[in-house]
Amino acid sequence: MADLAIVFHWTPADCADLSLRELMEWRERARKRSGADDHGASHGARSQAASHPRRRR
Repeated sequence: MADLAIVFHWTPADCADLSLRELMEWRERARKRSGADDHGASHGARSQAASHPRRRR
């Protein structure tokens, strides 16, 4: 549901009446719209932190 919130600006209440199948279909649409691939791009900060370590001062 986080993908739907980020891409479509939907709240949990907006998704409450959707079936699991509908949620998955909308999630796929959100993934395509965002340009994310299935190799970790949708995991947000966790994948960014792993691929972009902070520089020490």
